[in-house]
Amino acid sequence: MTSMSIRVDAEIKARWDKLSEEHGLNASHLIRQAIIDKLEELEDFYTVRSRLSEPFEPEPNEEVWKRVGLAD
Repeated sequence: MTSMSIRVDAEIKARWDKLSEEHGLNASHLIRQAIIDKLEELEDFYTVRSRLSEPFEPEPNEEVWKRVGLAD
């Protein structure tokens, strides 16, 4: 694992420290998880944005049902 340095306002740091201390939370684990959650959200957003910028041709429902194995 590697480390990353970030800068936050003193108020944010104080709030984080207080929350972690009051509830016995592992601050590093929570920060890592928050970064992962936000990365996944941004990756999804930019994937959707990219796909929406491409021309789109709708497929008939019957073709979709066949492709997913639910055709009669």
